[in-house]
Amino acid sequence: MRPFAVGPINAATPTPLLPDGALDQASVRGLCRHWLDIGLDGVMLLGSMGEGPLLPDTVRNAFVEQVLAEVGDRLTIFVSAADLSRERMLERARRYAAMGAHCIVLCATPRVSTTKVVADIKSVAEACSVPCAYYEVPANTGVALILDELLDILNHENVRVLKDSTDSSLIAQGLTAPDHRPAGVAVLDGSEYRTVYSAALNYDGVLHGGGALTGRWVRRIWEMMHRGETAAAVDQDRAKALFLSAVYNRFTRRLQHAIGQKYALKLLGILDHAAVLLDQAMDDRDRQRVAEALNAHRGDL
Repeated sequence: MRPFAVGPINAATPTPLLPDGALDQASVRGLCRHWLDIGLDGVMLLGSMGEGPLLPDTVRNAFVEQVLAEVGDRLTIFVSAADLSRERMLERARRYAAMGAHCIVLCATPRVSTTKVVADIKSVAEACSVPCAYYEVPANTGVALILDELLDILNHENVRVLKDSTDSSLIAQGLTAPDHRPAGVAVLDGSEYRTVYSAALNYDGVLHGGGALTGRWVRRIWEMMHRGETAAAVDQDRAKALFLSAVYNRFTRRLQHAIGQKYALKLLGILDHAAVLLDQAMDDRDRQRVAEALNAHRGDL
């Protein structure tokens, strides 16, 4: 296995599914090639964009196994072990580590005390044989940690990555401040709408749900910021965010983030199907909206 490393441009990927809910193995092969083609540094499997909470273990296991077989050590493979209890999360963490995952992503179990969250995450990380990441996403778990609690988790020697999906500017400032920033931890922004902000605050990189579609674009903006081309990077970042808003239907109703991205990847010839387990559907108007957004920005993707 490659030495553990985290690059700046990472994606939380959709899970390719057949219309009956089974894993679409042909599309997994195409998606793996796509990750490499667009130059991602790492990919997270089975997160919220990947519909992980809805997938049976047979599909989860098959996806992890196939990705590791297709990609090997050419990307850092993060696998989410999030579950409804510490015990189930620990079992998943051990299982994915045994399969060869490079990093296991841990998350708060829903609606428990923050004290228990911190203790549970540290105990699972302690028992895991590969490096772990902590994914802070209060909108999904209903549990929001304060900075000191996050730093307590990140000070554990086997927690090597943070995915910050708090959407809190204050938490972002604290995590990236020299006086607080945890040593030896890659702090990754979990929002796909603010690459300029992520780079300006000196996050180590990004890990978000838009990356499987926009990873090449994100890297271009990231590099522009590090060359000091801020104004041009802001223009590109705004265009990227508005593109994703069209794909996800973010400015109106109904949210279609998973099915919208899968349909865009299907139009690009990467996926064979846009099937989802989430309660999301598209009509002809929705498909036209995504197609128009894609056609306007194919050169950026």
